[in-house]
Amino acid sequence: MNKQLFDYCKRQLLKQRQGGSVKLTALARTLHHQYGFGEIDRGSLHFSYDQRISLIREIQKQLKLDVLTDEYVPQSRRENALHRRNEKDNSHAVCRDFVLINSLDGLQLNGQVYPANAFTSLGLYVKADEIKSIEHKQIIFVENLEMMANLPALNLPAQLDNPLWLYRGDIQEKQQTSTAYAFFKRFNNNQQQLICFSDLDPAGIQIALTCSAEYWLTPKDSSVVKFSQAKDAEQEFYKQNAAIQYLQHYKNLPDKCQMAFESMLHNRKTLKQEHMLAHQIALGLYKL
Repeated sequence: MNKQLFDYCKRQLLKQRQGGSVKLTALARTLHHQYGFGEIDRGSLHFSYDQRISLIREIQKQLKLDVLTDEYVPQSRRENALHRRNEKDNSHAVCRDFVLINSLDGLQLNGQVYPANAFTSLGLYVKADEIKSIEHKQIIFVENLEMMANLPALNLPAQLDNPLWLYRGDIQEKQQTSTAYAFFKRFNNNQQQLICFSDLDPAGIQIALTCSAEYWLTPKDSSVVKFSQAKDAEQEFYKQNAAIQYLQHYKNLPDKCQMAFESMLHNRKTLKQEHMLAHQIALGLYKL
């Protein structure tokens, strides 16, 4: 039983505690065919009090959940495999509990030092809850995946001292952002300097302001958004109305954010991290 069907059962069973009938929707038909629940008659699914109780018990047996009071939380495929033939049924993504990290000169985690990878790589996927401590003095929250494999090629400021680089993730389920955000915020304890490295665009500033970072890693010269070497037409700026409005209503933007935002508004342009990498644009560290 997936979450959609579970939530449907919850609504109907709470609404009709003595039995009753519901419209024969696709979900009602699925419930009847897969669980033998109720009887179909003239476009409706009818069920008795005893059938209601039997379904509650069957869901309890299958999912170890009380459909009337519990919330359906997707499990890992490993947990599903303990009591289901279909281990993928409404399971969360395998990578959900993992974060992608990298460093320029070895990883310093859980009181240990791990040598840097000898090969060019995106970094190391690790289970987030297995990281109990980070000995790096700085953690950098990275917006775009391309940066993770090209750290040595970035034109970085001298203030960075072998930071831990953490990939933010994206909208794909296998690389979702929530775990990385939670991991980053977990170390907001004054022992590490939290830094955001994002695109030079309104959305990038919004990320920097909302991810719990203390500093923003961004081009020293915000007017680089003009980017004379790019001859094609700007399109990204016009897709960011929500972020633009967010910044326009933000009280007391940090100085560097304000300067960068004004340059974006004036030029109607943005600059992605990939451009900073490809053109060796000098980066600086600024207080948020």
